[in-house]
Amino acid sequence: MPHFKSLNSGDSINIIAPASAAPIERLNNGLEWLNQQGYEAHLPKDLLKPRLFFASPLENQVRHVKEAFKSDSLVLWCLRGGYGSARLIPYLEKLKKPAQKKLLIGFSDITALHLYLGQKWGWPTIHGRVLTQMDPKAKRRPDLKIYRQLLEGKIKSLTYSGLVPMNEAAKKSRTVSGSVTGGNLRLLECSIGTGWELEARGKILFLEDVGERGYSVHRMLVHLTQAGLLEGVRAIVLGDFTEGLESDGKDRTREALQAFADESSIPVLRGMPCGHGEKNHPLPFHTKATLKLGKRGTLKVATGF
Repeated sequence: MPHFKSLNSGDSINIIAPASAAPIERLNNGLEWLNQQGYEAHLPKDLLKPRLFFASPLENQVRHVKEAFKSDSLVLWCLRGGYGSARLIPYLEKLKKPAQKKLLIGFSDITALHLYLGQKWGWPTIHGRVLTQMDPKAKRRPDLKIYRQLLEGKIKSLTYSGLVPMNEAAKKSRTVSGSVTGGNLRLLECSIGTGWELEARGKILFLEDVGERGYSVHRMLVHLTQAGLLEGVRAIVLGDFTEGLESDGKDRTREALQAFADESSIPVLRGMPCGHGEKNHPLPFHTKATLKLGKRGTLKVATGF
């Protein structure tokens, strides 16, 4: 399994914005958090030149990412999600794979980059908070502490316990193994037919989303199924599905996910503290993982350090 070098105080972290922009105040909060942890943030002066849905023009975003790959920094931390990361992939395909592995951190729209770096370059990545979510004033978010411990190599694995089985396949006591992949459900559906299409056979698939109503969530899962992308998946673990209210004010995403689980022969479990909810614990992708099924599921994932 590929390993990353752990960080020390004073090490640099590259900030990239491959998707949407963010208010300068949110950027400054994230930079302050990094400074509190003893890290040095490197970011281009033209990181934020908002255009339409994007943090900056495409040529800027491509240049920023290329410069980050060439830098001495070991970590690429994404500013935020939103929309736009997939546009960079054709340009990544033209790059020679860097000799030094870089650790990508981000989630939501960053799912496209997670898939590309993991599937094409064989790099572990971290599905986790974007920089704008690293609040220097937040003292009661235990998951924030985990990020520093992870980066410094103090944590070799992360365990997520108390996962709730949603179908009969998940209730049978047994252990499945395989790396974790996945991310934002909408982005995974968008990968169909592309060069970075989700490759989940033999793996544990993690799913989360925001702003999708129940019928839309179920439709995307049916699409992934009929497109063959769920064939050979060892298990599916669900994170947060938020802001999916219907016009009558009800949230039917849980019902939609349960309907999918009832229809599936793949073990499906919920309860991962990851995604667009208040908690967003880091989840390593493309590393060794084991999932114990039964009355309550437990997922243990190597961090890659």
